[in-house]
Amino acid sequence: MEGISVNPVFIHAVGIHAEYCDDVSALHTTLRDQRSAVESPVENVFQKMNVQLGALEKRVIAREDRSILNGLASAIRNAAGDMLHSCNMETGLDLSEETPLYSGTDGVAEHNFVNLSRLIQRHGSTEQTLKNLGELSGMANPINMMRFLSTNPIYHASKRLELRGGGYPVSGMSLSGLYALEDAVADLAAGRCGQGIVVAAGNMRNFDSLVVFAKLGLLDPDGDMGGFVPSFGAAMLLLGNESGNAVAEVLDVHTRYSPEPFPSPSDWQALMKYVAGRGIQPDVVTTYCNGVKANDEIERSAVQPCFPNAQLRNYKSIFGYTSKANNALDLVAALADENIPEGAVILVNGAGFGVGIGFIAMRKLKQLPYSGRNADDALEMAA
Repeated sequence: MEGISVNPVFIHAVGIHAEYCDDVSALHTTLRDQRSAVESPVENVFQKMNVQLGALEKRVIAREDRSILNGLASAIRNAAGDMLHSCNMETGLDLSEETPLYSGTDGVAEHNFVNLSRLIQRHGSTEQTLKNLGELSGMANPINMMRFLSTNPIYHASKRLELRGGGYPVSGMSLSGLYALEDAVADLAAGRCGQGIVVAAGNMRNFDSLVVFAKLGLLDPDGDMGGFVPSFGAAMLLLGNESGNAVAEVLDVHTRYSPEPFPSPSDWQALMKYVAGRGIQPDVVTTYCNGVKANDEIERSAVQPCFPNAQLRNYKSIFGYTSKANNALDLVAALADENIPEGAVILVNGAGFGVGIGFIAMRKLKQLPYSGRNADDALEMAA
């Protein structure tokens, strides 16, 4: 993004909730143990996402908001609680009501699948289910109009943080979180706001995606195509212009559009040359590599010639593949990784099916603070 240096932009606090990592504290533990958190695809991979609110969120959520929660919104609220805990513990920053919210999140498309599953269970066979499809209309709950709106995640994020400064939802497949970051950084750099919240959330454990990926052979780690572990998660970031207590400084954010389903070698090569041309020499490159062998090899073969001394990291073994949340989760993992020292320049790559590729470059200013959130923490914060 051109002109990013008009005003400096810093990352002050982060929070996460993912299928295999409940919060930043759990992420720290996994990174310290140098282990994989995810499981290989199993027979029950087609079970729908099931996220429970954490202790703090159960304490503070309003009754009317709880009634229209869905799984993704629950993950977002848990990530918000994790981020607010970090703020209270370390930065002491107050969020202005006018702070804008930038979101790259999935909508929710599981309603028909859930009801169809119930219908199959009721009638016991495909033939009988097809004869009774008309019963689906009687299974509709009017409140689902709110529960399954595409704006439901941004509603819960803004309500949890008491924000009234405007919500800016973007959608760009697996690049959505990076798009949201790019928009937020552009506004902060231009002085249009002094703080911004970015939320990214995605669910690859939805029925439509899993059916397609299984047919393509992408869920088989031993197959020719390779495999990724479908997962879900959410991440939240607090950005601002002030450097005090910041954990990272944003150096550049850039995306470039391509209508092709997957980035070509020339796409990745051109992007890495652009990074080098901006004077950015990363010490660590966090690759997008999502488990598809051919695409992973193309990305790595473009990175290594441009930045031969950079260490390559990939955090999909911690989170699985979370579509729209993956870039923000990768960013948080790089900040939480104690093997990446303070002062290191980190490049986080991203890509989206049929939309293009991009990156965020940042300088790590200090190790990410963390502390496990127990029931006493939750009650103290909620008081």
